Amino acid sequence: MKYTRLLTASLCFLLLISTSPAWATKDFPPWDEGVFAEVAKRHGEKAAARLRDVYSLIIVYINDPVADQLEAVNEYMNELKWIADSELWKQEDYWATPFETVTTFGGDCEDIAIAKYTVLRLMGVPDADLGFAHVITSKGENHMVLIYKNAENVALILDNQHSQIVAADKRTDLRAVYVFQNDGTVFVIKDDGKGARSILQKRENTNLSKWLTVKERAKENSGSYMPFNEGRPLAPEWARN
Repeated sequence: MKYTRLLTASLCFLLLISTSPAWATKDFPPWDEGVFAEVAKRHGEKAAARLRDVYSLIIVYINDPVADQLEAVNEYMNELKWIADSELWKQEDYWATPFETVTTFGGDCEDIAIAKYTVLRLMGVPDADLGFAHVITSKGENHMVLIYKNAENVALILDNQHSQIVAADKRTDLRAVYVFQNDGTVFVIKDDGKGARSILQKRENTNLSKWLTVKERAKENSGSYMPFNEGRPLAPEWARN
């Protein structure tokens, strides 16, 4: 791993709790040591260590350029083990919350994409710049990737199956089916299979049941840790939508 700054963040973790660091300008609520102690109690010491790494990742990169945030989050989350829902959750299609993905040390493509989205939101990346794409791989498999649209209106793909972040038009191995965003906006995509894509239809305020369910579970999970964080929410206001 090339997160050398994470080592510094971990060493000064207690100081971060008691001082006023630069990232406080983004109003990120500090996490008390009690949060990690409770995670260790519920899920084990390894789960608590993983969550501490994620917290440190946010603190270290929260004021960095978005390009650096994307790279750091994509690399870190791609280290999570891919595990089929049928094996991990004993269900055919289960969308896990970021807490579940981190504490179980793995998940499938939806779970890892959701974890990436959540950490980028906690870093302050605008919600409107992020989306989830349902694609078909060159092997004919259903797959989900996270998309970030930059200032040049170029869609970048964060894929748990690929280490590099590249522009969508370079990923001709993926055939786009649709893209959805947090607010329920869905874009149905026409894809010629050669990198040329266009929007066939835009649907707003769509009831995305799986996404709404995972968001509700994530809020409940985060809320259950507030008593161990001196009553403070674990997520900043901009990420609680």
